[in-house]
Amino acid sequence: MRRVRGWGARITVVIAAATVLAACGAASSLATGDPVHDLITLDQLAVADFTVSSPAAHVDASTLAGGDAALASALTTGGLESAASVEYQRGIDFSTSNGPIDVVSTVMRFASVGGATGAYNANVKQLDAISGAVPTSTGPLGDEGHSISVVRTTSGGLQAVEITVVWRLGNLLNIIIARGRYGGTRLDDVLVLAGVQTQNESSVG
Repeated sequence: MRRVRGWGARITVVIAAATVLAACGAASSLATGDPVHDLITLDQLAVADFTVSSPAAHVDASTLAGGDAALASALTTGGLESAASVEYQRGIDFSTSNGPIDVVSTVMRFASVGGATGAYNANVKQLDAISGAVPTSTGPLGDEGHSISVVRTTSGGLQAVEITVVWRLGNLLNIIIARGRYGGTRLDDVLVLAGVQTQNESSVG
């Protein structure tokens, strides 16, 4: 796949920072802040022309689970205290696009590290069960991380990819979903965003 300028160039620095955070994440105190403040902001997106399509807002377990009753139950049982999500989109020509054209950022805060771990495992199980999902390693990311990619053919005959990265940092569970043209949107692009969101969480303790 072709390297996307702006996204791929930052991956080494961001992953190095995530590695350091992974080493200290488990030993740090529990996060207690509002997850809205941990989300990636518009100014932190590394590609121009994104706009906010769904403003940052609090979401509940049912919305997070997307209709999966087992996952919703796991989130509630795990002690979900608060969660927030935001979505960004770029109005560009899909057929020639590079980098994600749709990004969804989500942060969940749990009452304990154990609760967040259980919710992480439930999310990974749900993701891996998606038809056509291809699990892929993330490299060092928080305390534990996982990703999948799913490729679909659009009505116009083009291939689109949806990449989901889920990772845990202490009692926080993170998910970033990026969608775009297959071949123009890569896991590296999403890991850059994951590194930024991890830094947001670390900076506020």
